[in-house]
Amino acid sequence: MLVQVDNPLIEVHDLTVSYDKKPVLWNIDFSLAAGQIIGIIGPNGAGKSTLLKSIMSLIEPQSGYVKIYGKSIDDVRGKISYVPQRESVDWDFPASVLDVVLMGRYQKRGLFGRYNKEDKRIAQESLEKVGMQGFVKRQISQLSGGQQQRVFLARALAQQTELYLMDEPFAGVDASTEESILNLMKEMTQAGKTILVVHHDLQTAFKYFDWMVLLNTRLIASCPAQDALNESLIQETYGGKLPLLSALGNLIKNKDMPIREKK
Repeated sequence: MLVQVDNPLIEVHDLTVSYDKKPVLWNIDFSLAAGQIIGIIGPNGAGKSTLLKSIMSLIEPQSGYVKIYGKSIDDVRGKISYVPQRESVDWDFPASVLDVVLMGRYQKRGLFGRYNKEDKRIAQESLEKVGMQGFVKRQISQLSGGQQQRVFLARALAQQTELYLMDEPFAGVDASTEESILNLMKEMTQAGKTILVVHHDLQTAFKYFDWMVLLNTRLIASCPAQDALNESLIQETYGGKLPLLSALGNLIKNKDMPIREKK
C-alpha cells in the first residue's frame, strides 16, 4: 500500500542500497508529509537504519535519490537533526552532559566558534525538556542507557531544526522514559516539527505514530497508521516469522493495541 502525499517534505525515489553487492534496500519509493510522527517499522535486517542513513546521505545508494524540501540534503542539512542508535556512540569519550548538548549548537557557531549565553540557555532548556537538567556536569559515561538517550535527544533539540531523524530512540529505556519521550515528540509536532523514527516494537507502533512506513528490504506500505493496522500487511512485512502474529490478529480485530505497563 503506497499513499502519496501532496507537497511532500521527504521524497524517496527508486532507492536501492547494497552492502557487498547484496541489496539491503530495493527500489524504495515513497513520500512523507510534514508535521507528523512517522514510524519506520520492520523486522531485524529489514533495512530500517539503512533507510534513515540514506536519507541523511550517510550512505551512498546504488541507485535512486532522496529529496527533502524538494532539494538535496546538502542544501537543507541545517534544517535536519539526526539521533543515531545509542550503541553506535563512543560513550567513553570524555565529555559532560552539557558539552554533548552544546554540540548541537555548532552549526550555528561554526566548528571553531565560541558558544555564547544564548547557546547555553538553549542547551539548558533542551535538557529541561528531557528531564536531565540535574545532570549538567555528569560525564556521559556515568549515565544509564535511558539517560544517555535523553541527552542525545536534548542535543537534537538544541539544534532547533524542522526535521528530526531518530534511530531507535526508545531502545533500552524504561516505560516512564519512553512515555516522556513520546509526549515530547507530540509537543514538537504540534509546533510544526516532523519526526521520523526507526522503531522495533510493533505493539506500541500503532499507538505512537501518525504515519507508518512498513519495510522489509522492499517497501511494503507507506500510509496512515490506522491503515497499516492490517493483518495482511503485517504478515507481508514480517514474512510470517513474527511470534506476535497470532496474538496480533486478535489485537487488530479489537483495534486495541496495548502499551506496556509502567514499572
